[in-house]
This record gives sequence, structure tokens and C-alpha cells, in this order.
Amino acid sequence: MRRKKQEHTAIREGDRVLVDKGISKKVMIVARVEVPHSNEKIFVSKSGGRYTMGLKIWKSDYIWSEKNQMWVPKR
Repeated sequence: MRRKKQEHTAIREGDRVLVDKGISKKVMIVARVEVPHSNEKIFVSKSGGRYTMGLKIWKSDYIWSEKNQMWVPKR
């Protein structure tokens, strides 16, 4: 049986995100999608912990990659 292809249209908690910081690339986990005072940013961290230190990224800068099963920067 074939796996049903799911459309991944929204960033959800627990999703993996490839963060490209110039020289280094890190895979981080979405910790929160609701960031106070901003409906365009999400909060990602290394552990995915909801209240650990991390960084905010713009949702609109990322697209879902079926191949890698993670959010990757738009080119």
C-alpha cells in the first residue's frame, strides 16, 4: 500500500526547520508558533522546548521540503 501524500501547508510545533546562518546550518525544532506581538514569526530552538532559549524566524521565509521532511529557506 502506498502512503497517503499529506500536504504540509502550515508550520506546526515539533516540525524540523533548517536554519541557514551564513557559514553554518542547523536543524532546529519549532517550539512555538504563537509569538506575542507578531503573527509572522515562529520560535525555534535546538531542543524544541517551549520555553528554552532559541530564536525567532519569519514563517514566510520557509517552504516545506517533501524530500527532507523539514522546513527549508526559500531561495
